[in-house]
Amino acid sequence: MIHILTGGVDSGKTTLLGRIINNLNHLEKRFDGFLTRKVYEGERFIGYDLFDLKRREICPYIRQTSAHDQAQTGRFYFLPEGLERAIRIILWHQINDYLIVDEVGPLELAGRGLWPALSQQLRRSGFRGLLVMRIGLIDSFLDLLQGLEVRQFDIASPSIEADLQAAIESLYPPS
Repeated sequence: MIHILTGGVDSGKTTLLGRIINNLNHLEKRFDGFLTRKVYEGERFIGYDLFDLKRREICPYIRQTSAHDQAQTGRFYFLPEGLERAIRIILWHQINDYLIVDEVGPLELAGRGLWPALSQQLRRSGFRGLLVMRIGLIDSFLDLLQGLEVRQFDIASPSIEADLQAAIESLYPPS
């Protein structure tokens, strides 16, 4: 089951996921993947760090300034060590866990970035996870995911937190 959380830029998607993960602390060991957290230098936004949900570690991920030969999407550049870490997290995902990928975007639509690793996982039998993306990309991603079981959640829904939380919990019934 692939859950997709959509919303605009700065709409609170990552914050919502943080709350849901905290609310579902009885499933904490089931969460895998990563969240992207904003990074500031003083008051100036400079990019995002990757927070590894399984290992509870932070790694620099995306910045607004570039060194050489970095993957780029819009005004952002992926730091090689951060992108490698994200790919490794995806590839090492255990099928019984819930993989959160915050977020996928134009780079993945072009078949680059996280997509080669992610597409392998998404097609595994029994896959459970969540992709975060901007609302404007959903139709293109749904085309890529044809034939797979997908459920979409929009951050603008008044019951988004309860709905997404219930959907995740339903994948892990009490034993």
